[in-house]
Amino acid sequence: MMGADPRWRGPLWGEFTRAQGGQAINHLARAFHVPRPKAKTAILSMLSALTQHFDEQTLSRGTLARLIELLGKNDYEQVLETPALMGATSTQVIGNAALTALAGREESSRIASRAATAAGISEMIAEYLLPVVAAMFMGALAAKTRAGLAVLMSNGDAPDVPPAEPSAPAPQFPIGRGSSGFFAGTAVGTAVGANPAREAMYLEFAERIRQGEKPGKPDPLGATRRVMAEGLGVRARHAPWFARVQKWGTDALRTAGLQTQERLRALRSRRRDND
Repeated sequence: MMGADPRWRGPLWGEFTRAQGGQAINHLARAFHVPRPKAKTAILSMLSALTQHFDEQTLSRGTLARLIELLGKNDYEQVLETPALMGATSTQVIGNAALTALAGREESSRIASRAATAAGISEMIAEYLLPVVAAMFMGALAAKTRAGLAVLMSNGDAPDVPPAEPSAPAPQFPIGRGSSGFFAGTAVGTAVGANPAREAMYLEFAERIRQGEKPGKPDPLGATRRVMAEGLGVRARHAPWFARVQKWGTDALRTAGLQTQERLRALRSRRRDND
């Protein structure tokens, strides 16, 4: 398992460093009043953890469908590309929606705590930063998987979805006040860059994932997992039961090997004693 390693790099980090004319990390650091090196370390730690959780959660048909719905409901790519949305309340809201699906409240707090420790920043700042990074994570993933998902959604004919209208600069979120970032933005279901055509298309595809194979239509689950894995820069995962069988087999082989080595040592010891 990859783990929350602050040194981790991957395709999504490439999107972070490309976004906003290569200035996304600098803009995040300034928005949260954190030196750039510390912001970079915190972001890398969060990205590593979010990638791990996304990889694990896509094993669940229901959770994968929910994440597809979120990608359609909110234009996360707009957050990734727009400096004015870094500190917006709406970004906190849609980032929290992603965190809820990926990790839940308690695990999100642990992700923020580990990032704060790795970067040497306060946990309060990390808790406000995490939903923004989660929204940008979803934006980077959307950018990496858009073409592949479009083909799957249209069964080979890429759909034509009009882009969302550009939004006006969003109001800034009051950094450093109130409760943690994860709890602060959960009350309002604000969407960023709402696009009814895109949302309807993603909702229909999420329902196909939930239902599985139907007459005349193959189950899109495996292909969607592969597209997501490629975007994340990880190996495509198997179904949970198969993963458990693989782990059981690996553990059994390891145990058998250790037992064999122990028996050989005991046999050699007896031979030496007899000689």
